[in-house]
Amino acid sequence: MALGEAIHSTGENIMRGFAGNRPLYASLSVIALLWSTSGLAQDSAVDTTVETDQSSADTQAADEANEITVTGWRLRQLDRESETASRLGLTIRETPATVDQITSNEILTRGFRTVEEATVSLPGVTSGGSPGAPSLFSMRGFTGGQVTVLHNGLYLGPAQTINRPGNTFNIESIDILKGPASVLFGQGAVGGAVNIVNKSPDFKEDSLQVLGSYATFDTVSVGVGGNKLLSDNLAARLDVSYHRTGGFVEDAPADSFNATAALLFEPSADFSIEIGMDFLEDNLSPYFGTPLVPTSFATDPIDGILTTANGYVVDRRTRFKNYNVEDSRAHSRHFWPRMVINWAPSDSVSISNTAYYFHATRQWLNAENFIFNEATNLIDRDRFFVLHNQDLAGNQFSVTFKHKLFGLDNRLVAGIDYSHLDFKRERGFPDGDSVDPLNPSRGLFGPLVGRVSPTRWDQVALFAEDALDLADGFKLVTGVRAERLYLTRENFDFAGNFEADTSFTRTYKLLNWRLGAVYDVTPNITTYASFSTGKDPVGSDIFLVDANEDFGLSSSRQYEIGLKADALGGRASFTLSAYSIKRKNILTQVALDQLSNIGSQKSKGIEFTSEMKVTDNWTLIASGSYVDAKFGEFVDPFFGIAASGNRPPNVPKWVGSIWTTVRDIGGLPLEMGGGMKYVASSYGNTANTLKLNSYATGIVYASYELTPNISLTGRINNVFDKTYVQWADIYYPAQVLMGEPRRFEVSVLGRF
Repeated sequence: MALGEAIHSTGENIMRGFAGNRPLYASLSVIALLWSTSGLAQDSAVDTTVETDQSSADTQAADEANEITVTGWRLRQLDRESETASRLGLTIRETPATVDQITSNEILTRGFRTVEEATVSLPGVTSGGSPGAPSLFSMRGFTGGQVTVLHNGLYLGPAQTINRPGNTFNIESIDILKGPASVLFGQGAVGGAVNIVNKSPDFKEDSLQVLGSYATFDTVSVGVGGNKLLSDNLAARLDVSYHRTGGFVEDAPADSFNATAALLFEPSADFSIEIGMDFLEDNLSPYFGTPLVPTSFATDPIDGILTTANGYVVDRRTRFKNYNVEDSRAHSRHFWPRMVINWAPSDSVSISNTAYYFHATRQWLNAENFIFNEATNLIDRDRFFVLHNQDLAGNQFSVTFKHKLFGLDNRLVAGIDYSHLDFKRERGFPDGDSVDPLNPSRGLFGPLVGRVSPTRWDQVALFAEDALDLADGFKLVTGVRAERLYLTRENFDFAGNFEADTSFTRTYKLLNWRLGAVYDVTPNITTYASFSTGKDPVGSDIFLVDANEDFGLSSSRQYEIGLKADALGGRASFTLSAYSIKRKNILTQVALDQLSNIGSQKSKGIEFTSEMKVTDNWTLIASGSYVDAKFGEFVDPFFGIAASGNRPPNVPKWVGSIWTTVRDIGGLPLEMGGGMKYVASSYGNTANTLKLNSYATGIVYASYELTPNISLTGRINNVFDKTYVQWADIYYPAQVLMGEPRRFEVSVLGRF
């Protein structure tokens, strides 16, 4: 009872602190009421008795659920199903592809507060992107829109348009399927697909989770969420999170509020309806990069972080300067209801239907390019604003059959996927100005005079996947997706007049397929081989394509072989894969004012991961990836740069990481751990004249159980305070995005 009173008092203090944020305050109040009426404060903390007739497996599962600090590590669960990799209910072991995952427990313990931070902890993934295209990912030699970002398995639009940094408190897991994934998700996904999965209600038990943290740069994260059993067949879940940071650059704050809720109705074991809602509102950091300056101007150049063909450097005096306008804006809000119905009329047939509607508004008003002018020793700034209004409605229906085919066990899923998009983009380029590099007078954005460009599509696809057991431990996995995308792109000038010469309509016809074989060499060792295809826009964004880019979609194909294994009696796991990807028909410049789709890009590489429980209390996790990526025939259509044979921007050849965790140190309820990540050098432009040098960063943490339900954790990110360049946006060629300096953090996590 005392514990319940303490938590109640703590909850009141938290809510009082956020009373000024009405949506957050209201959501926290609902969660507190939901939890308090459940009697959980009195029951779950006291009733820890395990019935004597419970199986040892159930006992172990219950113990693991109550150990709140045993979350900094997890051996890869190869026999866990992955909806990201297949709709057939295949496990990771049965899937002929590379599948990586990080779950909520790992995310919280390692202190990853944004989806971007959590995703780049997975093998072979790096990230960057300015506020104009936040949280872009790079994997297997491809970046930007060639890595699809999904939400609960649904494609909502190109990553560089719809993706946001995202709060992790509301997330159950982040799954990655490497390589072309168009057979599952349609256009896009050459390098892979990142699937962000929200927490959902279940019928296990009532639960409550509370998170609070404070870190360097005035960084605050709070979260409250819980699961509530309303009856034997009705469960609800609500999660609310708020993240805020002052940023490591002067006057460059960011904040994000996310509320996710769902109601699960399950009147029988073979029928369920889940209705969910996702609301997000955020303001991104206005930091668009640090300008490159000549050595003649730089009195304190930062050595070792980059090299340029013209000798430009980053001056330490400008590292933390903000060159954006004072009234800059990078704001978004989205509202996303959906309904999922699952029905199994028999043991051999199951039906699933997901209906959804996604509405988003986004605003950018910034000075974005910061170009050093050697004639004036000033930073020349531009102005750019863009406003988005997106409405996407869709439905995905599928039927799964389990049957015999020629006397062999077979699983088949077939379905239809439909979506309708209305996307309006208004943009303008007001006059820019110049500011002092060392004392920039921020100024204001100025008047908004823009032009409107609506985009509409109707997309319909038929898809099917099949898994045939050819023999014991030998499985053939295939898939196909036939799609039609009816696209209308219109442009209007500043006076509102229709521009027929830059507007067009087109029907894109996509056919993608996958063929894979999975063979169990032993019960613990599985090998696989696969071939898959993909389609994506010839440019960078299907929302923004104009008449001069009116070509068929780019096509890609991948060959992959791999190995997945358990070892040491389940105390270790290992995966290894090798692949070759080729993308062709990409947009390239062939004359001064002429584009064509004759370009190409290819990559090949190797990836591995290894996890081992060295002792009962000590674990090690390591991963590494190598990619050899380069353009074929290619002239950059934006800058006119001849880049044939060059490496694509922001693609390091080597990425590696190691993580270790030790529990019960000195017999205390103390867990300590940490890790290192190495990122090899990459290029910041298609000309390969800007080289971003390699870097390694580390993180350490210690977590102590104050009570069986509450843990206190301290962390240090970038523990060696490494100065490095994280990313370079090719559309801002005179600046680079610096990585965050060392950050100290303390957090409290409660699970009840």
